[in-house]
Amino acid sequence: MKLIWLDNLHRRGVYGFYRSYMPYTRISRKEQIALLINDDEHTFPPDSYIKAEQIIAGLRFRPIGEFNLLNGMLVHPDHRGKGIGHQLMKRVTEKLTSKETYLFSLPHLVEFYRKHGFSQDVQAPNDIEQLFNKYTSQGKDLVMMGYIKVKNQNR
Repeated sequence: MKLIWLDNLHRRGVYGFYRSYMPYTRISRKEQIALLINDDEHTFPPDSYIKAEQIIAGLRFRPIGEFNLLNGMLVHPDHRGKGIGHQLMKRVTEKLTSKETYLFSLPHLVEFYRKHGFSQDVQAPNDIEQLFNKYTSQGKDLVMMGYIKVKNQNR
């Protein structure tokens, strides 16, 4: 598996991947997208696009002011239960530490994110808090978490 970061010109396959398995998602051009693909020989760019069939997992970092919101964590259904999500999170750790990063987790995924350095015990900045309140006021059952930088963290 290969980790790639997509630029805005090479996202066509990503839209199909998310439309198939997370149809409510909206991908912003401002978001940074990380993918695990099943083609170790894929050279990226120059002129080739990632196809939806190549994508094993993906996640997106949405800039909110000076912070990041991790969203759109998605593992292809054929690859779930194999530790792929854990691999993806470990491989984007550098991005997690570059800015304060938050996410809005579904309740059953809180423990997954906790294993990767996120905590519910955070005081989020106003921009993040407002977005969280917007989503939860629409009836979405979410848990706000923030990435905690800990030296020698056991993952």
